[in-house]
Amino acid sequence: MSEVSFKPVGLDRARMRTLMHERKLDGILISSPENVFYTTGYPCFPGSGNPIIHAIRNMIPYFVYAGNDGEIILLCWGPAGMGIDYGADDVRMSFTSQMAVDDLGALMEEKFKVGCKVGVESTFPYYAFRLLNERASPAEVQIVDDLFYQLRSIKSQAEIDLIRRSTQIVDRSVMELVQDLQPGIGRLEVIQIAKQRLLQNGADGIDHVTIAFGTANPEVAMDEPLEKDQVVTLDLGAVYRGYVSDNRRLVFTGTVPEGLKGLHKKLCWVVAEMGKALVPGKTFAEVHAYAYELFAKAGLDPMFMHVGHSLGLQVEESWILPDDQTPIQPGMVLNIELYSPSEEGVMIGDEETFVIASSGPEQISTLPVDIIEKIF
Repeated sequence: MSEVSFKPVGLDRARMRTLMHERKLDGILISSPENVFYTTGYPCFPGSGNPIIHAIRNMIPYFVYAGNDGEIILLCWGPAGMGIDYGADDVRMSFTSQMAVDDLGALMEEKFKVGCKVGVESTFPYYAFRLLNERASPAEVQIVDDLFYQLRSIKSQAEIDLIRRSTQIVDRSVMELVQDLQPGIGRLEVIQIAKQRLLQNGADGIDHVTIAFGTANPEVAMDEPLEKDQVVTLDLGAVYRGYVSDNRRLVFTGTVPEGLKGLHKKLCWVVAEMGKALVPGKTFAEVHAYAYELFAKAGLDPMFMHVGHSLGLQVEESWILPDDQTPIQPGMVLNIELYSPSEEGVMIGDEETFVIASSGPEQISTLPVDIIEKIF
């Protein structure tokens, strides 16, 4: 009997079968770490407690077969499969690269008939695509990224609880990190401290540590020293049991100038009003258009492509864009983030996370929104 259980907490098998039948799919072959984890609980993503399964995927790839009858089969690395109860009806273990490919080919021959219709992700490996054509000769291969987005966009209560916990970890880590900021400290050191804080506060892994001093590029880690009268961007994301968080707060190393404070206050108001608008039935496109109205009321020039994103197994599962007619539904977790450049060229704004219930949105990010003063 298995001693440890790793089961998916969000997959609705019945809904997946329905979506597959609507597309007349005989089965789906899944290869991305997020969707393999989502369907089976196999911890193969880089933010896993032990990311070794992801690290050696070039030697022992993993796949999941999902049939239109609801059957799920996991192909995995042997040592990671022994003694573990995964959320699959069958677990087939490989111990060498060739064995993994042979097992995949055998599965294709077993489950797919000539002329079948098969779904794959856009990231499905080319060698596996060629193998599929050799072993099964499908009449059609469909990209099913949107099918998985439909599944994953509506979270179970267990998923929401994990995202809520991940957000709490980030909120606590940000406030602790503020105390670590000292004159002359390098950004690389702050990034390392941020990672330590996230892990100490309960994260299993690190999603992102987007930190910058002043106008420096926050997306690439550089080692400039912290100076007086600078804006410090602290944008952190934790991974907790596979589910991520995303939050941004600003620190100023001195007394916050009134102009900067005023700009930030306007943007916090915009984000708060956007959060209130996240009601079931409204579309992403309508929410995006509303941001333009709010920027106009605040006297700000709109400088954004998207106004936020959905959140779950990935930090940005889908952007909220002007042409997206996706309706907001209960169970979604949405992040609103909007910014505007200050006179110094720093992107100033706010970012908050909301869980959508039938009664409306609930904000689960809890940090104070004001720019934090850190007087040296």
